[in-house]
Amino acid sequence: MDKKLKAVLIAALVIVLGGAGFLGYEYVTQKLTANDGIEMLSKGEYQKAYEAFEKAGSKKTILWTNQKNDVMFYQAESLYRLKRYKDAIRIYDRIIEKKPQGRAYEWKALCYMGLGQEEQALEVCSEGIRSLPSEGESYYAKYSILAKQEKYDEGLSVVGEALKQNLTTKKKDLMFARISLYEAKFDFKTAYRYAKEYVKAYPDDEKGKKEATFLETR
Repeated sequence: MDKKLKAVLIAALVIVLGGAGFLGYEYVTQKLTANDGIEMLSKGEYQKAYEAFEKAGSKKTILWTNQKNDVMFYQAESLYRLKRYKDAIRIYDRIIEKKPQGRAYEWKALCYMGLGQEEQALEVCSEGIRSLPSEGESYYAKYSILAKQEKYDEGLSVVGEALKQNLTTKKKDLMFARISLYEAKFDFKTAYRYAKEYVKAYPDDEKGKKEATFLETR
């Protein structure tokens, strides 16, 4: 092999191995820093948690890994807890751009609720439903907002639409939400019918069994 070519190949190999080692180091330190943030978040030390997650999020990674995704979610949650809703929304937008997920839409909607912008929150939910119809978080967030507004029929329409899908998340919560909405409408007969359906689907759920027992006496 030509000596110059050999030298170039060796130099390239050194660069590749060095880069891989650096990225590996960044990945490990990202995880350790994020663990510190999780502990602070669990203690309610939201500012310190945010700072830890911000530091973890700044670590160099070529790809948007699952770990990076989790770090960004935690960072946004810390901002939400600090009531820095606009800053949290910006992070949820980044997550949605990189890796759309129902819970990003859900928490983004919650941020708009924190800002008192209920109609914008509903639009975010609708966007999430259109983008990810098989993930239940956007349906659940939309139902919650409509229930808060006492728009029970609209809430039932959202829940009904959700339960027609082959949901990968939040199906259990949405089935229970349907019971709650009929109770709010004082339609205890229908609520009891769906409570029995819920118990059949989740026989070990104590909340469901208590609700069915309660409704049986109404």
